Amino acid sequence: MDVEDESGVSLLDLLVVIVENLRLLIIGPIVAGLLALGITFLAPKSYVSNAILSPAPLAQAAQAAQSLQSAQQAAAMMLSPVVLDPIIKSLGLFQKHSLEGAREVMATRVKATVGKEGLLRLDVMGETPDRAQAVANAIIDGWLKTTVPTGQDRLDLEKRLGYAKVSLESTRRLLDGLAASGGVTLNKPLTRGEAGTSLMAVGELQARYLNEVLAIPRQLNGLSREEVIKQSPTLPTEPVSIKKGQVASLASVAAGLVLLFWVFMRQAWRNAELSPQTASKLMQLRAALNLRN
Repeated sequence: MDVEDESGVSLLDLLVVIVENLRLLIIGPIVAGLLALGITFLAPKSYVSNAILSPAPLAQAAQAAQSLQSAQQAAAMMLSPVVLDPIIKSLGLFQKHSLEGAREVMATRVKATVGKEGLLRLDVMGETPDRAQAVANAIIDGWLKTTVPTGQDRLDLEKRLGYAKVSLESTRRLLDGLAASGGVTLNKPLTRGEAGTSLMAVGELQARYLNEVLAIPRQLNGLSREEVIKQSPTLPTEPVSIKKGQVASLASVAAGLVLLFWVFMRQAWRNAELSPQTASKLMQLRAALNLRN
């Protein structure tokens, strides 16, 4: 007994349809696979330049959470219009496209990923090895420019630097005066000068101001290539390998599914034409679509 579904179509009927169209279902996917394979041989070659960066400031390198967050922010900035737009214009990339279209193409050719250790990997695809490396370097340079503070942030840092310099000089003079007086004992209250202040406390204050005097100028200048680059953008020697066999297999499978669906739909249409219950409806449908037998 045939196993039938609610519409009365048995598994044997489906098998008959497949057998009747077996040649099409075999030859079609083979042809599709061969065409896809041929396209992979004709596809233009592409090269990928790789770079590895550590975007976190050196002072924060030991803090994994801050390092990871800094790398994620850097990755997002590298793929933003702030960095990519000037590169598209300066290097004349994708001139046949509008600026928005060029961004979309760049999005398919630039990849920035962050590992658990906080390192950022930048992969840039280009038509030639030189172009891939040049674009990768341009992206890094463009991102580094965004690390230079501007506007109010820069003014605030400059004020902090000025205050730190004045305070550092004041603590230096205080320590010189205390040392000259000879009336101090390490880590004990002073008998002269600032009441209740110890020589060690003043020394710690001096170290803090000195650290700011050294660190703030680096913040004002932004990050440098020497600080962040662990591996400079490479000059690729081999094109990106296309998995030709996988592409051909996927094309064959997709073509087979499409043909199988089409065969079943065509058979269902034919069966509907033979049914008195649906024949009139099909005639009305043809008339509405201006179709003829």
